[in-house]
Amino acid sequence: MHEFSIAPMMDRTDLHYRNLMRLISKNIILYTEMIHANAILHDKFNRFKIENECKGPTVLQIGCSDPQQASKLSKVIKNSNFKYINLNCGCPSDKVIKGDFGAILMKKPILVAEIIDALQEHTNIPITIKTRIGVDNFDNEEFLYNFINITHKKNISSYIIHARKAILKGLTPHENRTIPPLNYERVKYIKNSFKQLKFTINGGINSLKESKKLLKTYDGVMVGRYAWDNPWEFIKTDSVIFGDKYVEQTRTEILEKYLNYSQKYLKLGHSPRRIIKPLFNLLYSCDGSRYWKQELNNVANNKKPLEELLKIIDNIESKLELAA
Repeated sequence: MHEFSIAPMMDRTDLHYRNLMRLISKNIILYTEMIHANAILHDKFNRFKIENECKGPTVLQIGCSDPQQASKLSKVIKNSNFKYINLNCGCPSDKVIKGDFGAILMKKPILVAEIIDALQEHTNIPITIKTRIGVDNFDNEEFLYNFINITHKKNISSYIIHARKAILKGLTPHENRTIPPLNYERVKYIKNSFKQLKFTINGGINSLKESKKLLKTYDGVMVGRYAWDNPWEFIKTDSVIFGDKYVEQTRTEILEKYLNYSQKYLKLGHSPRRIIKPLFNLLYSCDGSRYWKQELNNVANNKKPLEELLKIIDNIESKLELAA
């Protein structure tokens, strides 16, 4: 079966965003934000416990550069609910590079293999790797082939490849998502070179139509920022990508379910601002989007109750239907 996923995004794909997207699609594979192994091993705020409260297929993405640390982590995650544990070998941020993990690990495939070995010591959850097509001047088919060839021998059968190289100095993380050119052909070359492995393509994908087309070539498609910018685009994912019968839902119906879900976390002390953050783009490119965002800010600033959002979005949707 093909896989369709939403990329891990810092300050984006938290528990609340994932639960909103799970209401929109039961089949999309969702990722946590990248969490460093240390943050799980020394979890003062029970973050890992909260992240593990996942519904449907969900992946824990970790940052790690120490096999000993990975071995300890393996014990902690062994009974978790995650579909996969994903090792980040593609993030180019300064903070990540200083920690010697993320994209810099592409230059250290033997170390990556050791980390994978350690992660598998105490858990049977499959390990996957998310990486780039190259890093800095290491930017050719041979370099990527070597990375895959060394790491896959550690029982790795699935890779997610962002089809851009990472530039570790001189570009911001945002620029690394846009400036290095996309090179799908290199990913296709790697897929053809390792026919026994599964490869998910990531980078520059902005619609379900495009995703379905790419699934004819690749084993999976991963959508990034577009899924944050326009979450409602994915309301037809289960029918378009997975062939399920389409069940029509309105934004109002989704929001009602989401607000019911959020009551538990409001009682646990999560702020209304944190709860409503994933909702800001629910009316992406629609008439009424600016008004919607203003009202969300009013709720975030405790000027209006959370429940009033249902009336607001229902009113906006009614006007959209009349205009259609």
